[in-house]
Amino acid sequence: MNKKIISFNQVDKIYCDNAHVIKNLSFEIDRGELVFIAGTSGSGKSTILKLIAGIENATCGEIMVNDISLTNTNHNHRAFIRQHIGFIFQDHKILLDRNVFDNVRLPLDVLGYSSDVIFARVVVALKQVGLEHKIYHMPEQLSGGESQRLCIARAIIHQPKILLADEPTANLDRDNALKILELFKKFHSAGTTILVSAHDESLLNDYGKRILRIQHGGFKG
Repeated sequence: MNKKIISFNQVDKIYCDNAHVIKNLSFEIDRGELVFIAGTSGSGKSTILKLIAGIENATCGEIMVNDISLTNTNHNHRAFIRQHIGFIFQDHKILLDRNVFDNVRLPLDVLGYSSDVIFARVVVALKQVGLEHKIYHMPEQLSGGESQRLCIARAIIHQPKILLADEPTANLDRDNALKILELFKKFHSAGTTILVSAHDESLLNDYGKRILRIQHGGFKG
């Protein structure tokens, strides 16, 4: 098995409005590694994560994820790759008309798991993020930190090999932000490969992990 689980080789991403967001980007991530992507708003952090997840297509260059090339990959291959990826979106994407349980179970519904397995997995995932006591609460009953933990539970419920988190601490106070980062540290210790983007680099310095600093679509420093 290849030690590298993610690799970018001279990747560019240009949107239809001619915005050149990613420029000749190359890097590698080892299996089981915890990596932070730091940079200001608009620097390309979110685009990198979406390229890894196959949500966006690279304009040129090659991206490998879990030994599969995303270059000229068809829909079925991308769907297979996504089964092994958990994505925590910056805008949460919580369904406001469904309770915590029904939000967290969504990935398993898509994968066709039975009701018994779904219930057991949801309970475990919510316990992992300290939210089991809110299992039947509606989203409007949750605090900002609790909403983020709901998103983390939903992203880990199918036990992904790769966990991608797009600015998970952006709208939280420092105390809640540090609690979220501690959760990622816990999942990393269990062997999950994790990439976390953040604009506040001061939150990251105490973790002793690799930080990729991106500026204007490329790495700096």
